[in-house]
Amino acid sequence: MAAVDLSTIRARFSAAVKTLSGFTESRNPFDDFNRNPNTIAQKRFSVGIGRVDALEEQRQSAVVGIMCSTQVFVKFPYRLRPKDQVADYDNGMDAVQQVIAKCTVRAAPLHTDIQIFFRGFDNEITDSGEYIISTLEFSVQHQISI
Repeated sequence: MAAVDLSTIRARFSAAVKTLSGFTESRNPFDDFNRNPNTIAQKRFSVGIGRVDALEEQRQSAVVGIMCSTQVFVKFPYRLRPKDQVADYDNGMDAVQQVIAKCTVRAAPLHTDIQIFFRGFDNEITDSGEYIISTLEFSVQHQISI
């Protein structure tokens, strides 16, 4: 398994989600995600790298690198129209499943030299009730160079 940089992993997830209908990437970084104007927020996703842990009991050297388990998050809002909130809630769940399917299908370039596992997702409805924000978590096993 060749080394894969954290920025490359983030970019691969982004490229995969961009291929889904209606999804566009936010200009804002992952942690500052909810600053998108409401006029363009629908399916405006962001990909972030969370915790990176070295896998235990391994040799860490410049030749071998470090085997890691890295959290990758994909976050996006889905609009809840005032007269169709339950239907749009269901449509939002369907969008979550599309992202899960896209990111877990074993295909290049996303899965080249990495292993991706879906871990779970969480939903939050905004205070205004206009959007449901879904955050998906993946665990990626890969090697980084040192």
